[in-house]
Amino acid sequence: MSNQLRQLLEQVSAWSRAMQWAFWSIIFTLAFLVWDATVADIGAQWSAKANEIKMQIQEVNKPIQLTSSDKKNIATFGEVSLPRSKAIGTAEMTDAVHAILESHNVKNDEYTRTKTTRMKSGSLPGIAKSGQQIEQIIGDIRFEATQEDILKVIADLESSSAIDTVSDIRLTRKEGRLIRVDLAVEAWVVASSSRKGRR
Repeated sequence: MSNQLRQLLEQVSAWSRAMQWAFWSIIFTLAFLVWDATVADIGAQWSAKANEIKMQIQEVNKPIQLTSSDKKNIATFGEVSLPRSKAIGTAEMTDAVHAILESHNVKNDEYTRTKTTRMKSGSLPGIAKSGQQIEQIIGDIRFEATQEDILKVIADLESSSAIDTVSDIRLTRKEGRLIRVDLAVEAWVVASSSRKGRR
């Protein structure tokens, strides 16, 4: 115990009992206020964080209840994956289109990446982070094939993980059994936002 503290205690002990009670009441009140402003606040924050983590764990551990509609969608559309970066998504879609066309009996095939469209801000909420936006990479495919091969090509395009949508399918009958197909494919990608401050 330091000399100053010893002197203070000796001085306080020399006071009357009423003065000592008043002094120690003030000391305890000040100590409580300091504790309440620091330690208690930190404890409350820790408690709130612990409750938040507990709720997240409970949410993760909840059994997944799939409706018949959910099961049908999973069987129809397969595995769902998050949009890739723009460079990766564009390259993967291009490679997938060429691989699918080469694996089937098609003629006069052509693939052209036509445009990139920025999706609405409400599309795929929670996927794009700050400074990012969701875009559609759109490509046009043209080829000629028989009806059987056309169905196989479209099925492979729709089941490809690199292609998110197949649309605008147009069929034109050619000579013999050949049919000309024009369709569009899309890959949804995450790109850096070029217009900061706008959503």
